[in-house]
Amino acid sequence: MVPNAPWTTGGTEPSELVKAALNGRKFVDEGAAQAAAPTITGDPKKLFSAYQALNTLSAIAARASEKGVTDSEIKRLQAVFSKGLNEVTSYIQNLNTDGMRLTTGTVMASDKSSVGVPKNNYNYVTNKIFSGQVDDEVPAFKGAVSFTMAVKKFGVSTNVTMDLSEMGATSRTMSNVVTFFNDKLAAAGFETQFAVERTVGAERTTTVNGQTVKLPATGDDFALRIRGDSTEALTFSAPAPKPAVYITTAAGNPDPDKNPATDDAVIENTLTKYGPGTAGAPGTKVFSDTLEGTISTVHKTMTGADGSLYVLADVDGTTSSQTIKGDRDVALLKYDSAGKLLYARTLGAADTATGYNMAISNDGQVAIAGSVAGKLSGATNGPINSDSAGTITDSFVTLYNAKGDETWTVRRGGMLEDEATAVAFGQDGVVYVGGRTKSDLPGSATGATAGGYDSYLTGFATDIAGTPKALFTTHFGGENNDTVAGIVVNGTQVLVASKEGSEAMLRSFDVTTSIVTENRTFLNEKEVWVTAPVTYTKAATFTQGATRDLGSLKGGNIAGLTIDNGQLYIGGSTTNGALDVDNQARAASGGSDGFVARMSLDLTDRSLDTLAYYGGTGDDTVTGMAVSNGQAWLVGSAGKDLAGQPTVGEKDGYVAQIEVATGAVTWEQRLTGKDGYATPTSIAVDASGSSALDLFGIPRGKMEFTQSDKIVSATSARAGDTFQVRTRARGALTTIKIAAEDTLDTLADKIRKATGFAAKVEFASSGNNRMLRISPSQTTSTVEILPGKGGTDVLGALGLKAGVVRNTKMDHGQTVSADGKGPIYGFSLDTGLDLTEDAGRKAASAAMTKALSAVRTAYREMADKANGVKATDTSTGPGKTGGTVPTYLTNQIANYQAALNRLTGG
Repeated sequence: MVPNAPWTTGGTEPSELVKAALNGRKFVDEGAAQAAAPTITGDPKKLFSAYQALNTLSAIAARASEKGVTDSEIKRLQAVFSKGLNEVTSYIQNLNTDGMRLTTGTVMASDKSSVGVPKNNYNYVTNKIFSGQVDDEVPAFKGAVSFTMAVKKFGVSTNVTMDLSEMGATSRTMSNVVTFFNDKLAAAGFETQFAVERTVGAERTTTVNGQTVKLPATGDDFALRIRGDSTEALTFSAPAPKPAVYITTAAGNPDPDKNPATDDAVIENTLTKYGPGTAGAPGTKVFSDTLEGTISTVHKTMTGADGSLYVLADVDGTTSSQTIKGDRDVALLKYDSAGKLLYARTLGAADTATGYNMAISNDGQVAIAGSVAGKLSGATNGPINSDSAGTITDSFVTLYNAKGDETWTVRRGGMLEDEATAVAFGQDGVVYVGGRTKSDLPGSATGATAGGYDSYLTGFATDIAGTPKALFTTHFGGENNDTVAGIVVNGTQVLVASKEGSEAMLRSFDVTTSIVTENRTFLNEKEVWVTAPVTYTKAATFTQGATRDLGSLKGGNIAGLTIDNGQLYIGGSTTNGALDVDNQARAASGGSDGFVARMSLDLTDRSLDTLAYYGGTGDDTVTGMAVSNGQAWLVGSAGKDLAGQPTVGEKDGYVAQIEVATGAVTWEQRLTGKDGYATPTSIAVDASGSSALDLFGIPRGKMEFTQSDKIVSATSARAGDTFQVRTRARGALTTIKIAAEDTLDTLADKIRKATGFAAKVEFASSGNNRMLRISPSQTTSTVEILPGKGGTDVLGALGLKAGVVRNTKMDHGQTVSADGKGPIYGFSLDTGLDLTEDAGRKAASAAMTKALSAVRTAYREMADKANGVKATDTSTGPGKTGGTVPTYLTNQIANYQAALNRLTGG
């Protein structure tokens, strides 16, 4: 007979387990098992120890889920839970067993990544152009409609004009227009073609007198498909373009159940493109898309010279297939002018990060800036950054090249909290970063003033080896909380807008750089030492110039700073109707109003001053500003009587276009959204972004068919992130480190070599993505994949699972490992389990239940084997299922049973 499993008897109360853990008792204690039964040895003792530890972890997770547990207790429970989870993980990974094997991960035939690297895709499908029947004329195609398609092939560019007036009397249906396009392209000798993309309308039914009646289907949806060719680069433009306005909004009732204590709001972030509007008519809505649900906050949008739109946002979950490692990360999202997502880039912070601002250079580089707490692999660190295991924030700035690949990241902080809130490109490769800090930053020419946050400005450039370094840092501000709201650069002049206490301040700095050319000896990509000259910015000095105090904002804010046509523009909101700017073109309306001020770049000549307020008698806010050709656009939350327009929802947003020179409002529109609530969060304007291309759903500028194949670009992995592999139980672990230039191909080579080619690494496809698949290369090969250490784990970012991959075979009706070295049991433990959130507590409880089940399975199968029980045994079949169990075996199992009873109080 087989004895009862140890866990079927009574054990120690969960509350006692929790109390013992909080008092510092070890989670894993083989000694306790040995003391309870001196004869207990081998694998059972180790299973007992693992079970005891997991049972305690389960009790801790259960306690954290109980009602009435305070936040302070949950923090203690989280700390001891993490300690115990790390303890049991280390124990299992280093366990020496005889007849079985354990892994902290899962047991798999293959480990296939759930995160991929995009393949080049030479097809482009537009958004829906119209709904109707296949032979209907398309309303958007009526009238004088044309665009130009520049096709570059083998270095020669040819313009193909698609002017629908050339179709004459031919009806402008989807198929006829596509035929017209294709004939023009074929006549020019090109391979690129257009096609009709048709989605059949949904069938509809209704009920009449209890009978289901079929209704005509809705109209079909039609779009265009562009079938490109790898030898042909396509660039689109159209005549007489006008400004396009991009607005992001956060929409949704912030308190649906009217109980501030509950967190029941479901907020949607949307991206909307508008064509030009007028004072009496709303702007044409080109598209409005709901952004991915994991985008929590949009901080900034900007347009590039090529017509692309960049969105900087915080994300709290997987975004565009890029997983995040911590609670919150930063994402840079690039869209084309038709609203198609071209790429997403996450920062890759291990804990939490926020992106506050960004800048775009004339050659397409993008810099983002913000704050980070916890681990950030692959960054160039300052001399006194905050503890990577702590919660104090440091400033960061990341530079991406025009392809969206990370060039470098700097993390730089002081002894206390600081964050970067503004960034700008300067001359000679310098990137300027501004923000606020509670302590002195390293290398500062001036110390931080007493009290709260002070503003800072730092210039960064790369040294001879391409590593970013700080050229200078300076602090400024007053005794109250200060922060930098914007930076713009005019040659050697750097202009900074900051809110110092309640004052709106402008400061000018003159920066002189030192450019040198020096020889550098280095190991090239072919691992050959070479010497070559390198030109770089070696140093920079700054001189503080003029300052200008615009007056108290009285509770308002600065929402934007920019240069347009050689003049400086600053905008925001204020309750001060008498800001210190001459030539008030439009007066304040009362309450909180938006404002836009224009002035000279030297900050001293007031002859160019112009100030325009915008608002109603209620309180109106400004969350974003954009300027183009003397026109300023403001977005924010609207008061009840803003612009005399009727309220369209419970809480409206607004967009307003103001001719700054005269104060005239040339377009104003109230905005609403989900549940009648809308709060605009950012605005960007492309001076040439609205044209006939919008009618066809085609983006302006160069059509991007290719994507970066770098792992650090396509996933949230960072250079320096790691995972571990080994090919036998308790064998030496080999660490695989992600490099900045790694692709799936180079990573596959690293895995093969690290496992002595015991791993077979292939590539699988899912949609438009390539993915890794790891399996044993031989029948008897076994590969264990484990997380990286010290906060550098990259498995989640790659979409790989920790655990053992092995081949299997059938043995007496059982599936067993093909290497013949005993069964493998996976505990599926995740060292990142978090008890501070309800979802995390549920996940932790489920994970402990699963791990405890694995221990029970291992014990049962070990006992079955000891008793001679096989899966296919019957009363008449071979093997021993009845009769008397040998005395030595019965005694051994009884000893094991008694030992666990004593361990658990049974």
